[in-house]
Amino acid sequence: MKFYRTLHPRPVVIIGSGNVKKGEVNFMACSWITPIAEDIPALGFACDKEHFTYKLIQKYKEFSVNITENIDLIWRVGTSSGKDVNKVETFDIKIKPGKVLEVPLIKDALANLECKVIKEIEVGEVMFYIGEVKHWEASDFDEYGYKEFWKLPLHKGGKAFTFSNKKLYFPK
Repeated sequence: MKFYRTLHPRPVVIIGSGNVKKGEVNFMACSWITPIAEDIPALGFACDKEHFTYKLIQKYKEFSVNITENIDLIWRVGTSSGKDVNKVETFDIKIKPGKVLEVPLIKDALANLECKVIKEIEVGEVMFYIGEVKHWEASDFDEYGYKEFWKLPLHKGGKAFTFSNKKLYFPK
């Protein structure tokens, strides 16, 4: 049993890395991600130092966060390596460059966030990147987040994903 399973299910996103203009692009699935601060809009995620994403973020010091309901794409980019396969071509991912940074964004994502690395924390086999959100956009969004929040996949562990129900609960 792994201790971190006590924190699942967790939201799962696709991290984009590289530079669109320079033709170096990769995507990886990630559920080890969290908001960090609001005054400086920042988020952080853990990336294994063996991943191709790590290499590209070390090179360009920026990344994107792409939120999609497509669990098949999440699974494919999460179970293949950019060292071995061009994921954009292999999985027919439609991309666009960021509006502020040259990071790759997934065109049909529910949301895209462009982040500049402001801090790196090495912990065991991973690098925890903290990125300042330089630009973000989301569709169908209100003060509580996504209006159709049940479309957001949650990673249960391994090959298992789930979705929340359609009901919001508010404490009294």
